[in-house]
Amino acid sequence: MAFAQKEKRRLAQVWVNDKCGFIDSSGSEVIPSIYDDAGPWGNNLVPVNIGKYTPGPVSVLMAPIDPGRTSPTDSINRKEKYIDITVKKEENGKWGYCNASGVLVIPVQFTNTTFFYEGMAGVEINGKWGFIDTKGKTVVQPVYDTVGYFSQGLAAVAKNGSYGYINLKGEEVIKLQYTHADAFEKGYAKVLEKYTSGNNGKKSIGRMIDLKGKAVTDAKYDVETNFSNGLISFSLAASKPEDSFIYGLINITGQVITPPVYREILNFSDGLARVMVYKRHEFYDEFVPHYGYIDTRGREVVKPNLAKAESFNYGMAVVARFDKKDDGESEHALINAKGEQVLGFNWKSLIILDSRHLLANSIKNPYENVIIDPNGKKLLSLGGNGFRGLGNGLFTVVNVEEESTAFIGLNKRPAIDFSKNKKRKFISYQFGLIRYTDLDGNYEESGKIKLGLMDLKGNILVKPKYNEIMDFEPTDYPL
Repeated sequence: MAFAQKEKRRLAQVWVNDKCGFIDSSGSEVIPSIYDDAGPWGNNLVPVNIGKYTPGPVSVLMAPIDPGRTSPTDSINRKEKYIDITVKKEENGKWGYCNASGVLVIPVQFTNTTFFYEGMAGVEINGKWGFIDTKGKTVVQPVYDTVGYFSQGLAAVAKNGSYGYINLKGEEVIKLQYTHADAFEKGYAKVLEKYTSGNNGKKSIGRMIDLKGKAVTDAKYDVETNFSNGLISFSLAASKPEDSFIYGLINITGQVITPPVYREILNFSDGLARVMVYKRHEFYDEFVPHYGYIDTRGREVVKPNLAKAESFNYGMAVVARFDKKDDGESEHALINAKGEQVLGFNWKSLIILDSRHLLANSIKNPYENVIIDPNGKKLLSLGGNGFRGLGNGLFTVVNVEEESTAFIGLNKRPAIDFSKNKKRKFISYQFGLIRYTDLDGNYEESGKIKLGLMDLKGNILVKPKYNEIMDFEPTDYPL
């Protein structure tokens, strides 16, 4: 018997009159806008602050209070289910945690906090950091100068400038010995260890360690970036200062995929990474960046001879070649993941919108903004209209008044009647909701713009009243 997957609950942080809260996708205010700041969600809890900007009494919906878990400098007076909390004036106020129903389940009492991850959150008390669980119980005493977050059962912690890792019981299972330590991901973490082998001025080098604390990369490699596909950029630890920023690739076993010959290696996308080298250009007679692409085997799919190269999206990338005109203009083309030209160098500009649309100016008609498909077929001429990306695959054509006149993108076009949305500016799109503002033409009041929400049928869910509506985020991240 199949069960439908439960839809994730997502909430968006909102701001009004210098206070923040959270709304759901229907526009209902789940957490009232009474807090002075808030952090990111984790395990259905979010850190919230009272007193950061405007210290004073605030009424909050609160779980039953354990007198032993509050600060003697705070005053708490019960008023049915609501509690008046006054935090005495401090520079940054105090932090606690709300749940996804808007209840303050962990009272405001901490100087600083992190988000919850794997059931634990870092909290600062009297200048030292420890960890609490989702019930607010102290699991790791506040004895550290700084902490990271738990990932794969381990969290980076530091004392006196030395970093190591503790487990969920608070035991130091990897000795505090590094000058820095990142969170674990897929069984490995990057650490910085002291380097004393060379005379090149380096004080530390990057190493990759496993969950037992064993180094899996050789000390002759200075690890730079751990990419998501298991490849790692590195330079040679013993290299001279002028060669310290020349990178190659190794895998997690330490096998060299490509030697350090590149000045830059970006993250992989669609199986390719942009690389850069400095080479002398015959026209400019100076060393300038030249770009290309390598695959996960280190092979140069596109030799680094390009003036510009963007990361791949939807299996395509925009590139530009060098020319001898010296007019500040570049000739752009579109290539696929095999390095083959899909569109030739006939374009003044190309911007990939999604898998089916590009915003373009041709060299032949440089003043005409057009929407084309990946084969170069013109789909729409913008004329004198502008163009705005709303995010998440939705774009809109706008007139000189900034009113939308057409939508581009999404498999299912919004059924919004533009005639009923004059004097209205669409700001962004996410999860079937459009953030918008009403235009009054008064640019002196631009700092007082209010935002609202509508769905893709044009139904108003929230009239413009918020100074800011941030992205909707899942409250249960991570599970």
